Amino acid sequence: MKIDFHVHTQYSIDGLNKPKELIAKSKKLGIIPAITDHDSTEAHKFFKKGTFIPGEEITTDIGDLCALCINDLIPKKTPFLEALDKIKEQGGISYLPHGFDQIRCNIGNKFPIYAKKVDVIEIFNARCTDNKYNLDAKSFAKKNKKLMGAGSDSHFIFEFGNTYVEMPELDVNNSKQILKYLKNAKIHGKKAPIYVRGSTLMLKFLRKIKRLF
Repeated sequence: MKIDFHVHTQYSIDGLNKPKELIAKSKKLGIIPAITDHDSTEAHKFFKKGTFIPGEEITTDIGDLCALCINDLIPKKTPFLEALDKIKEQGGISYLPHGFDQIRCNIGNKFPIYAKKVDVIEIFNARCTDNKYNLDAKSFAKKNKKLMGAGSDSHFIFEFGNTYVEMPELDVNNSKQILKYLKNAKIHGKKAPIYVRGSTLMLKFLRKIKRLF
């Protein structure tokens, strides 16, 4: 089984992936996406149970935190430790995305005591412009004996499919199974083109302007 633990749709302020296109590509490639839109669970309704991992990328007070295997929205700007509690209340998995990326939220370096509290560390994010950030995440995970994951962080459909975690067959709605099989999972990662970051920032800016008017 192949799982991409970090995928966005058009319901993220900076995403363009249409659920219909993502579903089709997921089926074609045999890769299950974890839908982790920024502060939104709107896209979940388009996916059938068992074909995706319901999640969210929460903008906490100190940076980004992904919640996996959840159904109820965790509000934007929820304090980090409170967000961890809310994820546990839903029986979900806390997953630190791009936690050592110095260009994005850098929870791993700035708040290591908090990073140690998550269930899974993302050790490969396809959008990290410098692979050092991924290597730092991997080193932190090993040192602190944390489970490791990977995600394409795809916001555009062409990004999806190049990064995934290979695991035994499991129930993608069963957080305990996911955590169990992650212990011996194999990560496959391919970096995204550097220009996708700029394109995402531009899209985010334009959508913010549109909301103002």
